[in-house]
Amino acid sequence: MEYNPEFLSRCFLHTLSPQPEPRRAAESKLTELANHPNYALAVLRLVAEQSIDEQIRHAAAVNFKNHLRSRWVPSLDSSFTPILDSEKDQIKILIVNLMLSSTPRIQSQLSESLSLIGQHDFPKSWPTLLPELVSNLRAASQSDNYASINGILGTANSIFKKFRYQYKTNDLLIDLKYCLDNFSAPLLEMFLRTAALIDSMVGSGGGSPVTLKPLFESQRLCCRVFYSLNFQELPEFFEDHMKEWMTEFKKYLVNNYPVLESSAEGLGLVDELRAAVCENISLYMEKNEEEFKDYLNDFAQAVWTLLGKVSQSSSRDSLAVMAIKFLTTVSTSVHHTLFAGDGVIPQICQSIVIPNVRLRDEDEELFEMNYIEFIRRDMEGSDVDTRRRIACELLKGIATNYKQQVISIVSVQIQNLLTSYAANPAANWKDKDCAIYLVVSLSTKKTGGNSVSTDLVDVQSFFGSVIVPELQSQDVNAFLMLKAGALKFFTMFRNQIPKHLVLQLFPYLTQFLGAESNVVHSYAASCIEKLLLVKDEGGRSRYTSADVAPNLPVLMNNLFTALRFPESEENQYIMKSIMRVLGVAEITPEIAGPCIAGLTSILAEVCKNPKNPIFNHYLFESVAVLVRRACERDISLIPSFETSLFPILQEILGNDVTEFLPYAFQLLAQLVELNRPPISDIYMEIFKLLLSPDSWTRNSNVPALVRLLQAFLEKAPEKLNQEERLAQVLGIFNRLVSVPSTDEQGFFVLNTVIENLDYGVIAPYVGHIWNALFTRLQSKRTVKYIKYLLIFISLFLVRHGFANLVDSMNSVQAGIFLVILEQFWIPNLKLITGPIEVKLVSVASTRLICESLTLLDAGAVRNWGKMLDSIVTLLSRPEEDRVGDEPEMPDIAENTGYTVAFVNLYNAGKKEEDPLKNIKDPREFLATSLAELSTLSPGRFPQIISENLDPANQAALHQICSTYNCPVV
Repeated sequence: MEYNPEFLSRCFLHTLSPQPEPRRAAESKLTELANHPNYALAVLRLVAEQSIDEQIRHAAAVNFKNHLRSRWVPSLDSSFTPILDSEKDQIKILIVNLMLSSTPRIQSQLSESLSLIGQHDFPKSWPTLLPELVSNLRAASQSDNYASINGILGTANSIFKKFRYQYKTNDLLIDLKYCLDNFSAPLLEMFLRTAALIDSMVGSGGGSPVTLKPLFESQRLCCRVFYSLNFQELPEFFEDHMKEWMTEFKKYLVNNYPVLESSAEGLGLVDELRAAVCENISLYMEKNEEEFKDYLNDFAQAVWTLLGKVSQSSSRDSLAVMAIKFLTTVSTSVHHTLFAGDGVIPQICQSIVIPNVRLRDEDEELFEMNYIEFIRRDMEGSDVDTRRRIACELLKGIATNYKQQVISIVSVQIQNLLTSYAANPAANWKDKDCAIYLVVSLSTKKTGGNSVSTDLVDVQSFFGSVIVPELQSQDVNAFLMLKAGALKFFTMFRNQIPKHLVLQLFPYLTQFLGAESNVVHSYAASCIEKLLLVKDEGGRSRYTSADVAPNLPVLMNNLFTALRFPESEENQYIMKSIMRVLGVAEITPEIAGPCIAGLTSILAEVCKNPKNPIFNHYLFESVAVLVRRACERDISLIPSFETSLFPILQEILGNDVTEFLPYAFQLLAQLVELNRPPISDIYMEIFKLLLSPDSWTRNSNVPALVRLLQAFLEKAPEKLNQEERLAQVLGIFNRLVSVPSTDEQGFFVLNTVIENLDYGVIAPYVGHIWNALFTRLQSKRTVKYIKYLLIFISLFLVRHGFANLVDSMNSVQAGIFLVILEQFWIPNLKLITGPIEVKLVSVASTRLICESLTLLDAGAVRNWGKMLDSIVTLLSRPEEDRVGDEPEMPDIAENTGYTVAFVNLYNAGKKEEDPLKNIKDPREFLATSLAELSTLSPGRFPQIISENLDPANQAALHQICSTYNCPVV
């Protein structure tokens, strides 16, 4: 398709319009054009057209980048037409030179576009890229064209980043070698050439900010490329030229550049280069310590001296963090003796740790203005390193080898800070905050649990004298950061605080939910939530419903009230606390009523615009746990819950609120399961909707829909005989089981049908079922599929008998039962896991060999022995391999978002039913079944066993029979 440049230019001009109508019309037209061939190429040529206004070309460059992001690689989304290979080839030919000749704004967009292509095609499908970049780099270097130089280095930095984040594989190492062979030498040449230019300019006093800035940016980019190329292992080229690199690195740490550093922007650029140098030498300390050791003393001294000059300004945080990280790496290495000198550790504490742990104005501003980011950094330990945290990490590192010295020095510092606070609390409150932070941050987590410990203070004594006064303060809105620190300490050391003291303080925690500070009421909610998770020895919960009961009405009221504070309307810490309290407390009608009203009100609001996936997940979990625990206690509450929830659930279904559909289906499943038959008509209307093929088009909804379908099949199996519903259900099974990504969901549906319907009802459809299963087994066989197939066959056998199983299978294909038995059942039996599943398949297999005459025929007796061997293998596995603990509710990860992935509601989870409740122990069942069989044919089986069971399994079988006082076969 030919694209008129003038028409395209007008479209991009209109996308910049402040008026919505022309802007939307232009955007719509461009979206339409984007599905035609050569669109990306036409936009790229428009970007290259110098006669067109730069604003228009910049808008086109942005559009080009976004077009590549969605279409360079074929997408699952059929609305995106992928870019053709012929068009890709033309783009690759044009983009490098165009990027280098563009203005900085456009160059930035094209560099990102080039990187997007490189992520997928470089180097194998784009072998010309690196030689072209190197050629252009050398040409630009000869003319000192730093606009082009930095464009090339920025692009190289982007495409080499994959070497930092991907696992070391042969393919990755091949790609890395290719890049090293082609780029290592040009990179060093460029780095040294630019270093010489900087030295000559600074030395002669002729440098100006305008001329120096691109040179420092070039050196920073060289350092980032150095980091990528050295990340996996030390390349030979870099080892051979280590002296050149390290000489220049050190220079940037020890030299001053007043021309640049006199302005905030210039100082920021120099600091970025120094931070990149610190990251590089930290990398060498971690991975190439032996080769780097000759340079270590000089760098340690340089970094130490530099840190003494770095101010507390937030603009210098990145440099401070990277510099301290380097010292931390040294402190845990074999060269830790650098810290052993007299006065070194006290000096670190005085000059690095305390200044960086003390609250700054920027911290107070973040506390007040962006509570979510403050909590991410302070309590959750986000990926963003803060000065406070990294300074404490340095002390932890030193304590690896000098523990007692660190403890004694820091303990004294903590006492001095508390003494200072006591002398003038109003003026010196930051000293107390600093002391609390040191204790919390230098604590260590005990192995195998959530409990933490510290050697700096006696926890209970410190808690009583330092923390409790803050918690019992009458004014929850005074010295807010100090209150937050006290709540954080309480949360961190919750396991060590005696129960009686916690219960005394519980009303105060409840009171803090009313604090105006978002951080404080969030920390109070989090503290309550974490306390309710504490377990004593033996796994018993320390705090029960009886402990919560005295404060419950006020606690629930305050939690819901806290959600009305500005910016806390979707506070995930408060909602998680609501969920946890409802999971522990005794839910009476007096509590259930206000809670369901509050939760449905919030649900109605967030349905309008789902924004915070973590908050919304805990909101639905709260509804689920409230429904479950209230209705288990008093089933008469179900109608009132239905009255409250149905309007919201119908709104979600009716308005197709995509993010909430899986949650809605899970809640409906929970309500169906709680109901007693007959199921009301409103549910049966939902059942009809559920059986429609259109409901199953989104994979993200499938697990929740299956969950709901199972609930209907279990509660109203008789409804399947009406209106061809069973055929529709089996059509859903067929669709799900044919695809590897949903096959287990298909088996869940099928197992529920088999378990809840009589054989006479399903008999007309059994041939269809086996056909579907065997077709999938033949076309897309996986270990997962075979395991689910064995579980289904076992369930069929124990529910409907051996004869129905064999006859129905063989009616599809003569002799297929023995084929399945020999090729799949016997060899894969040992792969089954899960206590209910292991019991089911072992009992089914035992019945097969002990209650059926088929395998006792002379021609099949070898299969009898092999099946017994597989059963014994399965039942002889260690207990922990077969029986899983009841899982705790998992925390929802911070990066949870509204994606195609299904998120399970723990509190609305399906309770696994044991189809063999009357059989307690599958090993006992095996022993007694074999004993009964041997009485019918005495003396027949020892030879079969000796020929087919390996010695270990013979011994295991002997042990099983002896355990249950059964004669050994």
